[in-house]
Amino acid sequence: MIDAVIVIAYLGVMLLVGWRARRQSPESYWVADRRYASGTVAVSLVATIFGASSTIGVIGLGYSRGLTAAWWTLVGAAALVPFGLFLAARVRKLEVYTLPDILKRAYGNRVAVPAAVMIAIAWCGVVAAQMTAGALLMSGILKLDYSWALAIVAVAFVVYTYWGGQLSVIRTDSWQFVLFVGGLLVCVALFYAASQGQGPAASEGIPAGHLRFPVAEGFGWYDLLVFYPLIVGLPYLAGPDIYSRVLCAKSTAAARKAALMAAAAVVPISFLLAVLGMLIRARFPDIAAEAALPTAVTQLVPAGLAGLIVAGFLGAIMSSADTTLMSASTILSLNVFGAGSKLSQKQKLRLTRLALVAVGAAAWAIAGFERGIISALLLGYTVFVGGVVFPTLASFLRGRARVTPLVAMTAVIVGGTTAVLGAIRGGALLTAMLGKGDGLLVQLLGPRYPAILPVLLSLGILVLGTAANWLSSNRDRGVGESRR
Repeated sequence: MIDAVIVIAYLGVMLLVGWRARRQSPESYWVADRRYASGTVAVSLVATIFGASSTIGVIGLGYSRGLTAAWWTLVGAAALVPFGLFLAARVRKLEVYTLPDILKRAYGNRVAVPAAVMIAIAWCGVVAAQMTAGALLMSGILKLDYSWALAIVAVAFVVYTYWGGQLSVIRTDSWQFVLFVGGLLVCVALFYAASQGQGPAASEGIPAGHLRFPVAEGFGWYDLLVFYPLIVGLPYLAGPDIYSRVLCAKSTAAARKAALMAAAAVVPISFLLAVLGMLIRARFPDIAAEAALPTAVTQLVPAGLAGLIVAGFLGAIMSSADTTLMSASTILSLNVFGAGSKLSQKQKLRLTRLALVAVGAAAWAIAGFERGIISALLLGYTVFVGGVVFPTLASFLRGRARVTPLVAMTAVIVGGTTAVLGAIRGGALLTAMLGKGDGLLVQLLGPRYPAILPVLLSLGILVLGTAANWLSSNRDRGVGESRR
């Protein structure tokens, strides 16, 4: 009973924080007035990263395959280093509100609008994963049916973000992060002590392959060098949630430093989460992987402390959910519905809040059907990476390497459409459309080609289109010089 009181009280405090911040300017709601130092932004970045996939999901992967589970966020840490060194300051310097704003500046609305739609669709899957993770925790601690737990989590996430915007999110990320890390360390200590109490039986509960690193059974070099970097790592280089944190920094220097600090912090937390999953496996060898943490907390942690731990993990999930909700709704209101309109800033703010409710409702529906955290995130990432990442990165190119709007639009549409087709029914629709070509793509790109093919198509269109434009301009230049 005390655990339920603690968790409900935590959600109540969060809603109160959001309520108190409900009257704010559009600039404050969208980018928290762009006034935060590197430390605050770095903590907010890490809190955003360690949402559903990086808490419940990584613990579940640690339970099922061991130390290699850490790669889910380690690839993100690796991507944050070049982002911090080369891109973070440039993103902050643009003084935009969203990632599609960058595409609009580089290519115009005919690229920004379809990219914005694609991001909104993809981020519904990402938000759904956060809601699923929160519901799993709530159902375990409150002894509720999953559907009721999902309803509580979805309403709390949406209402808090609706009221508070980016300002409340970045203000609360710091203490939510402290609560999360504290809960994680306590769990590792408690579950390690519990495994030691089992004696030799503890080591027998963990398969030998779980200690292998960097690859192991179920996670090979193909996953490490191809699939994870492309599908999981690239959103850290060009992701709307990552960019939304950087845009809240007070300066370009603060943005750069925050990204590098976040990269360093992600590494130890990644391994702690994987180890926690292994410790739970030693004690409970026959449970569902993504139910590992809720099961262990409810059965091994004393009353009261269990509520605090669940609140800590729920805080991490909420930080990520709020950021992704804000990113998707701001993009919909400013770059889709508000594209080319003459609406005032206050009218666009109201539109953002309406879009937030719509995104939250869509994510709630997805979470009701798709209860797999990692699978829901991969669905979102695949659609996003296939259509948006490389055109976004190409927007920073200058000179002769600059991509034209037509080429960028083609890359967004072809890559994104292929990604959506590859995501429907686990890729069955794309496979049926390819017919005999399916076997060739499996040989060339591996078993996960439905996720990788859109990325390569998008990149290929950008490279070939830019090369063709460069050759054309050189030919025209040569003709002009010969006429002189």
